[in-house]
Amino acid sequence: MKVNLWPIGYSKFIWMIHLITPSHVFLVSIQYLILEIALLYFFYSVLYLYGLSKQNTVILFIFLFFNPAFLYISNCVLSDAIFCAISIVLFTQYLWMFRRPIIQNLIIQALLIGLAFTIRYTAIYYPAASIVAILLSGYKLPVKLTGIIAPWLLIIPFIIYTKQKTKEVTGTAEFSVFGGWQIANNALYMYGHIDVDSTKIPEGTLELDRATKKYFHEKPPTEEDLEELPGTFFMKMPDAILKPYMISRYSFENARGQFKAWGQVSPIYNKYGRYLIKEHPFAFARYYLWLNTKNYFSPHLEKFGNYNLEMKTVWEAVVIWFNLKTDVVYRLPVTRYQGLIFIFYKPFWAMLNFYFLLCILNLLFTGKYKRFSRFFKISVLLVTAFLLLNFGFSVFATPVVLRYQIIPMILLFSFSLYLSEQLFDKETDKNTASNQPKLVD
Repeated sequence: MKVNLWPIGYSKFIWMIHLITPSHVFLVSIQYLILEIALLYFFYSVLYLYGLSKQNTVILFIFLFFNPAFLYISNCVLSDAIFCAISIVLFTQYLWMFRRPIIQNLIIQALLIGLAFTIRYTAIYYPAASIVAILLSGYKLPVKLTGIIAPWLLIIPFIIYTKQKTKEVTGTAEFSVFGGWQIANNALYMYGHIDVDSTKIPEGTLELDRATKKYFHEKPPTEEDLEELPGTFFMKMPDAILKPYMISRYSFENARGQFKAWGQVSPIYNKYGRYLIKEHPFAFARYYLWLNTKNYFSPHLEKFGNYNLEMKTVWEAVVIWFNLKTDVVYRLPVTRYQGLIFIFYKPFWAMLNFYFLLCILNLLFTGKYKRFSRFFKISVLLVTAFLLLNFGFSVFATPVVLRYQIIPMILLFSFSLYLSEQLFDKETDKNTASNQPKLVD
């Protein structure tokens, strides 16, 4: 298929690997190699640009290269490892852009954003982060404007292509079929706490509204039910309105048919969800946004919670693609051990966010930021902007799961070390003018 529920970039990647060998071991090895190269680039760039102490250098090295999370995301046939690698290289380019604002860095960042966007739609906020980085850099204004526009020269054609291919299958020119499902899912979290006038709902959504009313009347989800799938209950549960409604209208027997069915109901879900949110913004903020804000600081383990969805076999398509001799996973580890390891990442993630916030407040309210170089200030400002964009996107537009927070976790950990060193080291004058970025034409 030339279009799917998710961007096709990762599918193209595993297809290219398959041309070399169908081995699943080779695939995950390549993913791990790419991720490690990206992390090495980030690690040595941070050391060169910021000069961490020996102690913090060792701590950062251990975090980046002995972290089980990176092994796990590389061992999955998911886009996480590749997207993480691209994102880390992209952010590193911004740091180099501050130090050496040369044209090559602008070109590279545009290419990386375009590539990231074909792999995961999370990259939709990367151009906004790019604007912050470029405006803070030392480029002349015409060059800055060119750099800001450049990523869209790759993103817009991909959006147009995706919409055209989606229309060929579903009949509707949507960029992301998943979007309508997400909006409806988000809106349904408040449905049990609002009154919906069925005479005023958008055209074409009456049947969906009736199904929703029936569901909440007969078996409304409890808080315990909603906690099983934080923020995604109505999308993922097979009996929670959205999937039953789709199945009642469209049948399918293969992946293409499933995508078509998802796409045909997506505009209805989009229209219905937007209507509910527009009519009840405060209820939406209370019952979904606040819930997802809490989820952000304690993200669902999801794939990190078990191995291979706790299945002892793989699907037939997997057997064929990787040329396996059997569908049995014969080296299945004890799945609960994996959950016990990654459960510690949830409080660690929350503490990282809290500590970074304390460091920023320390900088602002004590006036210490005035003592530091411009290079230090714009670096911290970029990290803060990126984290805020990630927070906004995570809360408003995407499921909050731990593996989606690996990239901001890397940035939080690295710059928390750096901030600690700068804020609590008596020799703060070591941030000299040598760290100032140089202007180029």
